[in-house]
This record gives sequence, structure tokens and C-alpha cells, in this order.
Amino acid sequence: MCNNLFIASTLANDPHTEGMHQAAKIAKLAGIECVLLQPSIDLKDLCKAIKEYHPRYIGMSYRLTPEIGCIELEKAINYMYFEGVIRDTDDVKICFSGLPKTIEMLKNKIAHFPLKVELCEQYSDALDRAKETIAFFDIRDREKVLDMLKEEIVPKGIELLDELADEIVCNDNYKNEPPLRIPSDKALVDYTLRIQESPIPVLRTHFGIPDKTIIPTIEGIKEIADARVIDEVSLGSSDLSQRYFGHPEMFDGKKNDGGVPYKTPQDLHDLFLATRRGNFPSLKPYCHVTDLVNFIHTCLETGALQGAHQAVPLFWFNEMDGRGPMTVRESIFEHFQAVKELAKYGIPVEMNDPNQWSSRWAHDTIITTSYALISAVMTVCGVKDKVFQMQMNKPKETGDYADLAKMQAGMYFGKLFSISGQKIYRECRTGIESLSPDMKKAKWQLGRSTLLQMCLDPHIIHIVSYCEANYAARPADIIDSSRLIRRAIKVFRQHELDIKKELENPLINERRDYLIKETEYLLDQIARINPRYQPGPTSSLLPYVADADVLSTAIENHIICAPGIINPKYKGDFVTRPMKYGMINLVNNYDKPTVISERQRLFNTKLL
Repeated sequence: MCNNLFIASTLANDPHTEGMHQAAKIAKLAGIECVLLQPSIDLKDLCKAIKEYHPRYIGMSYRLTPEIGCIELEKAINYMYFEGVIRDTDDVKICFSGLPKTIEMLKNKIAHFPLKVELCEQYSDALDRAKETIAFFDIRDREKVLDMLKEEIVPKGIELLDELADEIVCNDNYKNEPPLRIPSDKALVDYTLRIQESPIPVLRTHFGIPDKTIIPTIEGIKEIADARVIDEVSLGSSDLSQRYFGHPEMFDGKKNDGGVPYKTPQDLHDLFLATRRGNFPSLKPYCHVTDLVNFIHTCLETGALQGAHQAVPLFWFNEMDGRGPMTVRESIFEHFQAVKELAKYGIPVEMNDPNQWSSRWAHDTIITTSYALISAVMTVCGVKDKVFQMQMNKPKETGDYADLAKMQAGMYFGKLFSISGQKIYRECRTGIESLSPDMKKAKWQLGRSTLLQMCLDPHIIHIVSYCEANYAARPADIIDSSRLIRRAIKVFRQHELDIKKELENPLINERRDYLIKETEYLLDQIARINPRYQPGPTSSLLPYVADADVLSTAIENHIICAPGIINPKYKGDFVTRPMKYGMINLVNNYDKPTVISERQRLFNTKLL
């Protein structure tokens, strides 16, 4: 007898868990209990949970390389069947979600699997995706559940941006955009000078090809550099590189995916040399999950980080998200040291925690609080040039007005916890999950998102290519997306006065002020953990909150948390929901939600 329960897991340690949360949200609306597992390489954890809970519904996903996704799903199904975890006569429904190419490849394979698997199609319309999920869960009152989802799936936005997005993509005229200028010699070794010289926000992008060698990525970087479309290549690092760099023997026999598998300092230097052409884009690798300080030295010795900035998380890339081996407390202390080391060499620093929280259904107050905390940490660590990344449309239910209010509140605290001599650089990007697998529609979405981002006067735009709902961007995709974004910037400047009138909308001001008030309360509660705490205005809390021990305790005690964290040690036991205009709120329940305050949340969880 199966229980009315949904178990979901990504395969092969894939860290992309947002789809699981989306499916679980719909299941909960229908009264189905949900168990979401941490990303893991080992299928034994998934099978153990299936044996323990006897679920009616099982969901698996893999959103990296399609060929590997097919192998991992077949491996999982065979393991479940031949180990006797699930029999073909059991009343169990299994679904799998992946990139469109993965789904297409599997259509010819699943008939030969020993267990029936339903494949989640990729739809260009978010409501169609929701309908498919509702059908999988055998929900009887489908229309009622769909009506509950409609308002949050399609929040009311700025209509002028819709019209101008049409202009951006009209007849593919954006393809005629000229290449970027070549920076001065000084700007090639100074990221902030490159920003100052550029007539538009500097453009960066992730790029790294999963392969047995670094050669395809080297050739791709050369193509991008020659096209003069990117100012900074953020090296998409293999998950193995992030864990085992400097130990090539550790790569043997392990699944390599997620990016380029550089193994040695020479590999990094060869990748850097590939950028020495065209407009000479700088190169920065992903942050590693261990030994960060030594890796910073290696980057400086090999040319990586020359004329670049670097991103380091505050709370992430550890056991909390499954991307690294350390505890949260261990990684926070190491991340502090890494930020101090970068500051010592005058390298601009970005701490991208707000994006991580958004991926895990944190409510907007947690996002704005994270901007305050990373700003405080960068200040005490001596960072001169702070980069704040603002990822729009994340989660994808976020509306225009909600994004603008949230980011304004975040930047208020970014400035509040800065001191004389520090400079703030605003970086914007599109949320990948908001892009449609329909490439034509995705181009329109990317252009529209860029218009919204320009309302925040960014110094940097991180290019998310329009193809990324389907596959990781290739050089041709990045080149084309750069041209589209540059056309969007031009269209924005032509209509800037009209677009920025929307910033005067009372919705934005009221929401910003609400988030500031809630964030001030939460910051004070975090500061009180510090034995040196003295009451005072919010600006006086900087030294109390920018403390590795205090922040570790705040995470461990769930003062800062989110319902989408899968590790039960850190998961938030509360509910968040997108509401009118796409504002992500803390609520008492999902069905008939009432917004509750941070004071009430902490009281409910017995933290007050």
C-alpha cells in the first residue's frame, strides 16, 4: 500500500533543485505530503527513503549534460528495480525532468526501462507546465488548484516593457549591433577602470564546456574574445574542479559535468591565454568549495583574476546546499579569510548570497537581509570595491514591481553598511528559470528583463543567454545574446524617461519601506547574538553582525533560513508564497495566506 506522498531528488549530485520545489508546492496544495532529498551521488539515499516512506509519487531530475542525464536516469531505474526497491506491479508513479534535449533522447529509451517513467515536457507557457504537474499528481479538483496558481505564475507587470521588448527583437535587427570597444592597457588589469571606460554596463557571462579536456573551452573562449562581445568570462568550472583542483588523480573514474574540468595551474594559465585576443576579456573561475585562499594565489599566478573581480559566497557551497564537504560554520570562517585575501590584493568582491536564497524560496526580507550581511562582511574584511549582484525574475514568479522594490531595499542596506572610501558596483542578470524553452519567446524575455535591469542603473550586466532553458550556452549563443542585450540597452536609453516614471509607483515605495522595516528588525535579532551587542540605530549594528561566529549561530538557529533548503539541519519550518505583483511573502499557510512579520516567525519557531 503506497502513501499519498511525493519523494523528489536530483540525480548525480545535480545542485539544481528549484524544479523539485515547484512540483512539491503543487503537491502540497492537493494535500500530498512531500519529502525532498539533498543532492547526492549515491542512489542508496533515494532508495532508502522510498523503502521508508512507500511513496505514491517519485520525482527525479537532472539539468546538466543531456547524455549524462540519460545515463543517470537509466542507472537509477535499473537500481531501483533490480535491488527490489520498486516492482513493476507497484502502484507507484515515477516522473523525470531534464533539459529538452534530455527528454527527447529519453523518449526512445524509456520503453526499454523495467519501470514506467513519465517524462516532464518543457512548455513555453508556465501555466501549461503547471497543468502537467497537476495531472501527474492525479489531482481531482484541477481547476481549483490551477486558479490558485494563476496569480502567482503571471504577476501584473510594467506594460511598457512588453511593447519595447517587441521593438528589441523585431526582425532580428539586434544582430547588427557593433562589437565592444577594446579597453585601454590600464583597464585590462583593473576591473573598475574597465567599468569606468565602458559607455554601457560591462558584460560578463558564464562559459565552460563539460568535456574530458579543457580544449573545447579554450577554443570557445577564443571565439568569444575575437567577437568582442564580453568583458569578463566567468569560467564555468566543473564540479570536480571545484572540489579536486590540484589533484588530477581525484578526477579519475568520477562523473564530470557542469563545466570545464581544469585540473592544474597550467590548465588555468592556458585558459587565461585564450582571452588574450579580441577585446581581451578578463577571466574569473567559480569559487571553489575548499582551500579558497590557496586557490586565489594560484589564480593570481596564472593570470586568472587579472582585471577581473571574484565571487565568494557567505553561507553556501557546503553541506547546506550539498556542493561542498564543509559544515556551514567551517565554510563561513573560510569565506571570511578568502574575502580578506581578495581585499589584500585590491580585487573587487561579489558575495552572491541573495541569488542562493532566492533559489530556495526565501521570502523577500531574507533577500534584503542577505544584502545587508554581505555588505557588512565585505566592509570588515577591507573590500574597497563591492559588487552586488541583483538577479531579476528569481524565482520566476517575482514581478517587476516586487523586483524593483526588493533591489532598492537591498541597495539601501548595501550603502548603509559601507564606509568612506568604499565603492559600490551594481550588477544585474536575468534568472535562468524565467526563460522559456521556446527560443523566440526567450529572446523577447531576455530583452524585456534587460529593460527592467536598466532601471537599477547597473555597472555590470551578467549575460544569461536566451538558450539556457534548453542547454548551456555555446559561443554562438553568447555572441548573439550579447548583441540582443546591447540593443536592449540602446532601446532603454531612448525611452529612459518614460520607463523610469514607473519607479515613482507607490507600490514600489510602499514595498521597499516595508522590507527595510522588516530587515532592520531581523538584523537587530542577529546582532543580539553577539556578546558585545549594544542597542542603537541599524547602522551601528555593522560590527555585531559581520562576525563569523555570530553568522554561523544565526544559520544554525534558523534565524536566517528558507523553506527550500533541503538539508534538515538548516531548513526553515515556515511557508513562503508569491502574492500580488509577484512579491514573495512569509505567510501563515499556503491555501488562505496571511502575511506575517519576522517577529511573528521567530516567535512561532520559539526563537524569541
